[in-house]
Amino acid sequence: MTDWTSLNLIVPPHTRHFGFGGALPTGAYLDRLAEHVRSAEEIGVRGAFIYDFPIAMDPWLAAYDVLSCSRSLEPVVAVRPHVESPEATARRAVDTAYRFHRPAHVNVVAGATKPAREGAGAEVDKVAARARLAEFAAQLRAEVDRRADPDGPRTLVVTPSSSTPGVVPADAVLMMARPRAVLAEDIARVREEQGVRRVFLLIGLVVRDDEEAAWEAARELYKPDRRQRVAGTLFVSQVVSSEHLASYAFAESGEVHDERLWFGAPARGIDAPKLVGSVAAVRSWLRSCQDIGVTDVIVDLVPDGSEFARFAPCLSG
Repeated sequence: MTDWTSLNLIVPPHTRHFGFGGALPTGAYLDRLAEHVRSAEEIGVRGAFIYDFPIAMDPWLAAYDVLSCSRSLEPVVAVRPHVESPEATARRAVDTAYRFHRPAHVNVVAGATKPAREGAGAEVDKVAARARLAEFAAQLRAEVDRRADPDGPRTLVVTPSSSTPGVVPADAVLMMARPRAVLAEDIARVREEQGVRRVFLLIGLVVRDDEEAAWEAARELYKPDRRQRVAGTLFVSQVVSSEHLASYAFAESGEVHDERLWFGAPARGIDAPKLVGSVAAVRSWLRSCQDIGVTDVIVDLVPDGSEFARFAPCLSG
């Protein structure tokens, strides 16, 4: 049981590594996905966030894979407005819910990097992109409501937080982890500007029996890797997302914030910061985030499914 509104995971990609590396054999991809799904469901995870970036599998196909190998997970599918129409997205979400008897949700994103955004070769106009995001989200909400069973479960429209002006009509906002004092200010700002109640916090978790073991595990699980560093550097060079840019600024100012929020993983250009520590310490840190307005938790991609059992006590009610 949990007293979070929902617990969520990041769906592992079909590639050997997140953001780089060749595709796995199909069977190996499906086996890894099933391991993550099974382990996540055992600790009460309900949502499955599926990213969309240039080398990713089509996110709706990935959602089908998640639904096919899970009992209860609800996919949250990333959609970029310049790639999809609101009508087509609504149709997929509603028909997927009909087919699998559980809702499919939509994460409306502009794209974290220049190649992922419209007019990739041109200078990114963030205000225009934000306006397009708002228009798309409003049209999507109307189209989903028109198509969906009014007595059925509601399809959520989620969108990442942004420092760019403009209201995006959504049911919830997603924020990457950051020091709690800054997080509190940003949640208050977003709630006032966007008028949302639900705030999803994206955060990595490395939990062991004691502090020393946790930090040893963090550095072992995320040991320096040349390919990850190259991929992270390339990602950083292309980023236009204000959420990612803010995270890089924290990483540059210090590897660890709030005693245990670690920005030092080699793939920090791609990954969310990691919360590292004992069960009691990590649970306390997360509970303090509830006090400032976080309602839902998204656990960043884990190296393997066994990690879910390790941090389960930190997320239980």
